[in-house]
Formats: sequence, C-alpha cells, structure tokens
Amino acid sequence: MFIPPVVALLITAATVVAQPGLPPRYRAPGVAFRLTPDYGLASIYLKDGTSVSIAQVRGTPEYEAFMRKPLHSAWKTQSTLCRYLTPAIDYLSLLFGPAIRVCRNPKIESTLGVMHSLKAAVEAYLGTNICFAKLSIDVLEEVKIKIVREALQALGLREVLPIAPTAKFVVYEYKPYMGTPPAYDEDPWIILTIDYSKHWYNVGLMAIDEVGIADPVPGFFKGPTIDKEHQLEAMGRSLRHIIANLPDDVYDLPKQIHQIMIYGDDAKNESLHDLLTTMLGTDLVRNARVSNSIFDGTNFTAYTAHLNMDTFDFPRPPWGCRWRSSLYDEPHHDDIQTEL
Repeated sequence: MFIPPVVALLITAATVVAQPGLPPRYRAPGVAFRLTPDYGLASIYLKDGTSVSIAQVRGTPEYEAFMRKPLHSAWKTQSTLCRYLTPAIDYLSLLFGPAIRVCRNPKIESTLGVMHSLKAAVEAYLGTNICFAKLSIDVLEEVKIKIVREALQALGLREVLPIAPTAKFVVYEYKPYMGTPPAYDEDPWIILTIDYSKHWYNVGLMAIDEVGIADPVPGFFKGPTIDKEHQLEAMGRSLRHIIANLPDDVYDLPKQIHQIMIYGDDAKNESLHDLLTTMLGTDLVRNARVSNSIFDGTNFTAYTAHLNMDTFDFPRPPWGCRWRSSLYDEPHHDDIQTEL
C-alpha cells in the first residue's frame, strides 16, 4: 500500500527531531477498527512501514440491528464507578455474578462482541495486548458514536484520534494518485465517494482544498442506506438527489466531480458501474478509483494512528494496560527526523 508523507487534517503538521533529554517514543503499531452495518475490520501499521489486514468479524443479529436502526432515545453516559469497572466486568462477573453487569448497556453489548473479537485477533498477531486503537464508523448519529466509544473503553482501550468516517481515509489513501491539489484561487476538488456492499451503500461528497485537506461536504454525507430489495434503484435515486440539489459553491454536477472513489465489498459490481456510466458519463467512471480490498481505508486509518502515537508528547498508556504489554516497555530516543 502506498503511504503519502503528509496526512493533512488527520494530524497536526509538525517536524520533530529527537534529541537527548526528550521523552521516549514507544514506536508501537497503529491499530484501527472499522465498524460497518454487517461486520467489523481490524488493521495494523507497524513501525517498519508494513500494513497488515488482520481480521473481518461478522456481526450478530443484535449488532446488525443496532447499526441499522435509528436510536431515538438519549444516551446516558456511564457513572464514574462504571467507567472504572467496565474493563474488568468480564472478570468481576465470575466472582460477583451477573449483577455486576448492570454497568453494561445492551446496546454496548451488541458492538462489544465484534470489537472484542477484533482486539483478540490483533493481539494474537502481535503476541501481546494493545492499549490504543483508532475507530472509523460511517453512522452519523451522535448517540451511536457515544455507544461505540464506550464499547472501546469497556475493552480497556483508549482512542488515538476522534472517530471519523471511513470515506475520509479512503480519499486520503488514494489522494496521491489524483495529482496536485487545487490552487488557492481554484475551486476545491469534489470527490464522489461510494461505499458499495452487497447489503448497503453509502454515497456522499468530499471536498479537497488547496492544502490537501479532505472534508465531507455539509449535508451531502448521510451514512449508510439499507435497501436489500432494490439497492441499485435506491442508489440511482440518491445520485439524482445529489445532482438536483447542488451544494453551496457547486454549480454543475457531474461536470465538477474531480474523481469517483468506489470501495466496499461489492465495489466492482458491474450493474453499479453501468448505472454510474449512464448517470455520470463514461470518462468519469473509466477513471474512477476502485478499491481492491475491503481493508482499503482501514489500513490507512491504522497508519494515521501510528503517526499520531509516534511522537514524544503522546500520552503514556495507563499502567493497568502497560504492565501487561510488551509494546510500550522499550522506549526509543531516535536520532531520526520524523515528518508528520
């Protein structure tokens, strides 16, 4: 996988030169989890520059229901006591029985099984436990994001960076192939992103500005659409809606689309490509970037996690996790300049 030297927005641009007396760097691998409506993915990025696609874990019916159905009730944040207890609930319940599991909400349980399996697969590959992970998830409901975040905490893990949509990481991964970003006096690039699965799709618009920062176009990134019976027709309706309701500062679609990004487990679906050709034109579809792996995006997410952790000021892992792991016990004072 090609990794660009600069990741705009995902990490603060900085240049750090290791010198004697600076805090240690642990050079720990970056770990990324992606949660889709059907399954979870795990990838790692190692300090030698290697990306490894670790696991794909199918969700339970409860997980699929949680990811698909809107949540109308407000989410109540855990008490301080529960935040301390949740990483150890599985052990404490052996001593105190199921009553101790009052701290665990059923909605957290629905995602916890998938995330626990992803964590276990990563740790089996590394041969030791991990303390940090980066999450990507395409749902936009704040209540669901809070639940997923608490599930991560229940595993005893800390977030490396805030949760972000997978489309952003896919765009960054393929951005080097798109050429030099637009000049400051030019319109931002409009990128049409399509996550196409056998059971859902997610279509949206991203904009890349003159410094290479990619952001969702407000109002044109809505999360997965589930329509098993008529998915292709629904996809067509979504595209027609985007073209008929132009974003601010956009005056002509599809003419202003700089690139189409197609990813997901059914990215090479011929019927989808025929639909896109009919609606958007042959040239755009012929030059589209089509993902070769469901781990595209997740691998890049792991890379950004590694870069963010591989600094002198990154927080030390909590002692309760650190003492069990061999990833954080051999800090390095490198004399290598690292450009973020």
